[in-house]
Amino acid sequence: MDNKKKILIIDDEKELVQSIMVRLKASGYDVITAADGKLGVDTVRAEKPDLVLLDVIMPNLDGIETLQQIKQISRETIVIMITAFGSMKTALECMQLGGYDYIAKPFENKTLLSKIEKALSENKR
Repeated sequence: MDNKKKILIIDDEKELVQSIMVRLKASGYDVITAADGKLGVDTVRAEKPDLVLLDVIMPNLDGIETLQQIKQISRETIVIMITAFGSMKTALECMQLGGYDYIAKPFENKTLLSKIEKALSENKR
């Protein structure tokens, strides 16, 4: 049985997604991606990831709406919000809606990995 934790990255910035994917795979995670919120919600439904990295600002379905839909599908799915627009108001709104944590772009590899490891260890399912 494969015990790799599955992480879904939902972000419309292809270069960032590729960069995060390489880092996470090198750290032993199974990584899947979605380029927008609607695809992300569909992927959560189909793949049941352990953790989601979700961009706040995206076309069509934004990160907050996507977070709400993910939590309707699976309350226990861990969601870490990522954005270049790191406002405290948005961070608080995401936490109130069930987001686990929040990270502002640009971020260091070790900061992202630390948040992921902490989230997964605190929320073992």
